[in-house]
Amino acid sequence: MADAGSLQQELDRLADELGHSLSVDAPDGRLIAYSAQGADADQVRIAAILSRQVDPAVLEWELRHGIAEATGPVHVPANAGLGMAARLCVPIRRGRGCLGYLWVLDAGAVLDDVARAAALRAARAMAPVLDPHPPEAAPTERRDVGELLRALLGESPPRDVLDRLAAAAPSLLGARIRVYAAVPAAPGRGGTTPFGEGEFRRLVAALPAGLRAYAGYVGSFVGESHAVVLARHGADEGLADALDRIANTAVSPAGCAGPSASDLGRNGPAAVIGAGDPAPFTVDAARTAHAQALAAAELAALDPALPTPLAWRDLGPYRRLLHSGPPPSDDGLAPLDRAGASAPMLLHTLETYLDLGGDAGRTATHLHLHRTSLYYRLGRISELLGADLTDGLVRLDLHLALKHRRLARRTLG
Repeated sequence: MADAGSLQQELDRLADELGHSLSVDAPDGRLIAYSAQGADADQVRIAAILSRQVDPAVLEWELRHGIAEATGPVHVPANAGLGMAARLCVPIRRGRGCLGYLWVLDAGAVLDDVARAAALRAARAMAPVLDPHPPEAAPTERRDVGELLRALLGESPPRDVLDRLAAAAPSLLGARIRVYAAVPAAPGRGGTTPFGEGEFRRLVAALPAGLRAYAGYVGSFVGESHAVVLARHGADEGLADALDRIANTAVSPAGCAGPSASDLGRNGPAAVIGAGDPAPFTVDAARTAHAQALAAAELAALDPALPTPLAWRDLGPYRRLLHSGPPPSDDGLAPLDRAGASAPMLLHTLETYLDLGGDAGRTATHLHLHRTSLYYRLGRISELLGADLTDGLVRLDLHLALKHRRLARRTLG
């Protein structure tokens, strides 16, 4: 198959051969193509054809059965509540990336091995149509995309930047995108620090070389404070973990024979990764996704309680705090600030205790304390604050105050 027209012809041919209705969806639920309507059509198929989109509840049911990670056919059972008959899903993949799904309705007639093999062959043949630009695309094209991406996310993006980006990377047309950010972390996850000269050079070379194998990778650039990667959502499976490995290798002193002074002295992860929400391919949506990715990455560098890679949707209370305005002038923690040399230790103990849901056993283990020592500290904190740490609302108020303090230390974005 060479184009979208032959994709439709292949669907119709295979539907006739199998005697079943077929469709092809993008990983985000967008309907790409479908065969002629058959007698086996269910409510879900009809609704998807009319709206050109799979209902989110249906997509959730499908994903629950492991189709995103599957490398072979997956049987998805019927769901009467959704008006959905059973169907076979054949992932369409290139390398490690998932480009879409070939669906075969099997209501009332389970597919035999011959039919499943035919569907699998068809799915493999569809991959070049869904992703006409293989991972080993020309490096010059990738560099062009990187510079256009930098312009798109800069202070004053050119009016035609989206058209130029689509021309350089046609796979973006009609796609949903995802933006990732990699931020160099200060020692002990104490915030961010600019890339050292050696780190910058290594990352500029390593990003396109290491991510080109992922079908969803579109382009990247490296700035003084962070690196950015643009991907097609749904075909970016595994990309965040790959970016994490590449960035930490490039930013680690072990990554070069003679690190500069700014390369030295890191502990914990050398770089942290943030991911924005999937978004349409528009200027405003891309810039919002970039802001989300950068916020997630920087907050992961500021708060050791957060995992990395970290998606915007997993930022928890920080998402609300980012939109809640400045914190009150009196955050309730001042009595701990005035505890002299013990202040940092008491604040750290309180935050760890609250991060772990008030679980004294886990907190003591995490802080390498005997429980008696922990209870002494908690008693001291309670006394200084005049607060009952067994009261859920009191704990919530103190927890938010501590997170507001971390948020106030942001310098990027």
